[in-house]
Amino acid sequence: MPGTRAGVAPATGAPFVGCGPINHVRNSSNAGRGRLAVVTAVTTVVAVAVAVVPVVAVPVTTAPAGASTADLGTPASVPGPMPGPASVPVEPQSAAAALSPDTVIPPDTVSVRIVMTENNTLDVIVSSPGGVSAPGVANAPAVRFQRAAGGTWNVQTAQTCAGGEPTGAAPWSVQVGTGQKDPTASPVTASQLLTLCVGGGQSTNDHGTVTATYNATGQARTVNTLPLEQYIADTVPGESPSTWASLGGPGPQGQNWGFQELEAQAVAARSYVLANLGGYGGYADTCDLTCQTYRGTKWESAASIAAATDTAGQVMFMPTGRIATTEYSSSTGGYTSNATEQSPFTAVPDTGDVVAGNTHHNWTATVTDHWASTIGPTLTGITVTRRNGLGDWGGRAVTVVVNGTRAPKTMTAAQFVAATTGTGVQSNWFTVTAVSGGTATLSGHGWGHGIGMGQWGALGYAIGQDNGQGNWTYQQIVTHYYGPATLGNLPGPAATPGAGGGVGGYWLAAADGGIFSFGNAHFDGSMGGQPLNQPVVGLAATPDDGGYWEVATDGGMFSFGDAHFYGSMGGQRLNQPIVGMAPTADGAGYWLVAADGGIFAFGDAVFHGSTGSLHLVKPVVGMAPTADGAGYWLVASDGGIFAFGDAHFYGSAAGTAGGSGATGLAATADGAGYLLVTTAGKVTAFGDAPQLGDLTTAVAHYGGRVVGLVTTAG
Repeated sequence: MPGTRAGVAPATGAPFVGCGPINHVRNSSNAGRGRLAVVTAVTTVVAVAVAVVPVVAVPVTTAPAGASTADLGTPASVPGPMPGPASVPVEPQSAAAALSPDTVIPPDTVSVRIVMTENNTLDVIVSSPGGVSAPGVANAPAVRFQRAAGGTWNVQTAQTCAGGEPTGAAPWSVQVGTGQKDPTASPVTASQLLTLCVGGGQSTNDHGTVTATYNATGQARTVNTLPLEQYIADTVPGESPSTWASLGGPGPQGQNWGFQELEAQAVAARSYVLANLGGYGGYADTCDLTCQTYRGTKWESAASIAAATDTAGQVMFMPTGRIATTEYSSSTGGYTSNATEQSPFTAVPDTGDVVAGNTHHNWTATVTDHWASTIGPTLTGITVTRRNGLGDWGGRAVTVVVNGTRAPKTMTAAQFVAATTGTGVQSNWFTVTAVSGGTATLSGHGWGHGIGMGQWGALGYAIGQDNGQGNWTYQQIVTHYYGPATLGNLPGPAATPGAGGGVGGYWLAAADGGIFSFGNAHFDGSMGGQPLNQPVVGLAATPDDGGYWEVATDGGMFSFGDAHFYGSMGGQRLNQPIVGMAPTADGAGYWLVAADGGIFAFGDAVFHGSTGSLHLVKPVVGMAPTADGAGYWLVASDGGIFAFGDAHFYGSAAGTAGGSGATGLAATADGAGYLLVTTAGKVTAFGDAPQLGDLTTAVAHYGGRVVGLVTTAG
């Protein structure tokens, strides 16, 4: 999982006075995990460089967090609903019948099944511009699955969703199948959408397939099945407006800072749906309106697709290894719920909830007698007799006593909120400010249950409207709201044996400047045995693998083979020591990275972002560039990864044995993976990177310290 980040600790670089252009700039993003191979003597290894040589290609359910559109409304200026309060799905499945996430973690290639509740109890009608394929028909403009006896369906075709035929025949008069069990409709052209035709303006355009089925009580149900990441791309904007991605000014990944909230939303939505696969009645995983808000492609946007893509496969794991049921709500009011409200997550202050535009941070409501049959015709008082102890007024209400002219009534805060629906009461965090004439006035904070992430608060953290906490990445956001859960990765598809991502070997660099070669990597010299002012901490290879650079903690640079010198930080004042480096795609420049994530660019190297302005829980220890030099990854000592520019996340080792003591990172030649090495010489591979061995198996009782990794081509 990515390293945890919180807070802001500004850092500035000293003016550059040496020989070579330099930029010291900062901002941030993370993700990731990787494998590596190492062999060496008892010297301390500090860096790894990957050499790339031409290679023959190898064929290579408790309360969810959404709200229905009826609950939310859709402001005309916003492409998607604003965050709404959480609601509870119907037809929950028993834990025994659902997939057990404690023992089975689905791959990131899994598909998910969504009940389209707007079509409950109805026939299922679908159409597609390129035609629909269904049992009994290879291609029809529109198909209807008609309810039939014995839990079966009849299959009929027509020219339109209304059942029309050009011949003037009666609607849906062409029947192509009977007695079908759970018939499925697919678009004839795979790239096209299916339209689920529903009256009242509720039709949706959906990726994937649509199946007609019955629930356990024999009621007709409609299920849309589609790939996980497509579902996430379409759910994110149903929960958090895509326009939020434009807020906050320039941030990581070439996006504005508001995009980090959408990425946090993607992680939460993905974790939530995967936490209880099969948990919706046994025939589906979730629903579209009262679970997480999914309206097909209605609000799909470039920002929502990017949020799903950039966080693909990332979920929150509880300490047990189970995927966390990552509930979330519109606004926590400034403090998340605790175990008193059945939250599995650690309650934390939510200073992001004060973000401009959040009208739910503070609210008022007027309550009259909703309990006349019990307490009498006139309300005389409302008393909160127990609170959770967190925040204003002693925190959220737990137990409430309502008094009237006849008798008091004691209830839970949840029962009180449910009974006062429509009065303006938005959460269980409130106090009574006045009671007069049978009417009580309440003041409160937040909207929804307050468990886990607050969507408005996440936006506040992302764009820096959080009482001085600074801009947060999505990794920081989800780590803050969902502790003790940690960010991790789903299993990916099996790697093609021998593919290796174009890696044929690599060098390891030791702290004394010694170089160790593996695979087809060649030795071109080293600083081993030479006097050094400061130890070597990084290694990078030239594009043709004909040389490499070593960098020391003071920013001093050492060139070997055909590597050229373009400048250094040697002799310059540094706020934090240099911990790594990376070359540009053409080898005519390089970046140096400091422990605070500050970036120094030399030659033709271009700045793409940094963590220099963020407070890091664990220091940065290395970096690796993308294949085209238009981005790079930073790696923290816990194995967490920060991605900038066009760098993509393929996993991280934070929170795992492969992440502890992380010291170096190297990308594969095709940019679709990377290797991570620890100080003990343990190598972990991510994406399409190969595992060729490491010091934990190659050298018995290795007592040195690895500081980096470089690969060769395969």
